[in-house]
Amino acid sequence: MPQNINDSYYMDDENIVSFYDEFVEKQRKTAINERIFRLYKRMLKLGLKSGSNVLELGCGIGAMTFLLSKTIKDGKIEAIDISGRSVAFSRDRIKNANVVFYEHDVVNYMSYIKDIDFITLFDVIEHIPIEKHNELFYNISLSCNNKTKILINIPNPECVEYDIKNNPEALQIIDQPVPLQFILKNLENNGLTLSYFETYSIWAENDYQFFVVKKKTDFNEILLKKNLFKRIIDKLNTVLIKIKYNYN
Repeated sequence: MPQNINDSYYMDDENIVSFYDEFVEKQRKTAINERIFRLYKRMLKLGLKSGSNVLELGCGIGAMTFLLSKTIKDGKIEAIDISGRSVAFSRDRIKNANVVFYEHDVVNYMSYIKDIDFITLFDVIEHIPIEKHNELFYNISLSCNNKTKILINIPNPECVEYDIKNNPEALQIIDQPVPLQFILKNLENNGLTLSYFETYSIWAENDYQFFVVKKKTDFNEILLKKNLFKRIIDKLNTVLIKIKYNYN
């Protein structure tokens, strides 16, 4: 089984671990907020089901894990966090046999799930030092397969920059803007590719960004399957478009 963070890690990053141990109380107050619930709903739309296997990197106190456990009954959930207190809190509240929690650095964690459907990094990478991002995505690339969806949610980098200047007390011990170009570079370096990207709003206009990432594969032309009714409708629409927008 995966081991907990070693002593040298605690010595190097004692302040970070301590911060997130103390952060548990704040997370308890917010619990399942609008951001977390909306991300859960996104996962349902992306195909989350009872048999899904999920690796949750940076699970905190298990708010998202709790929601996932409501859907996943036949699959597995592996939830990881750097904070021992967060992991203990989560284990105490979520005792499903198919849910496991580990105290570990998410950067170099290697999953024991062999067939992962989703890997989540929800509001995590902005708290990981920039110089560790390439290693993070390298290890993620080793854990995923061609069907794995890697889901990333971050605050809009411009929103983080605004808070650094105007609201620094709201920031965590490491809170940095992570530009799209930087993420794309790390994906490219590690055989991953961006499948979907959106800037969206929760509490302020355009305050969050959501990514769907997949393993890069060779392009294969797969024609869309259409039944007879759909083919007829498409043909009629094409005729109507030509009539309405006559370009001769």
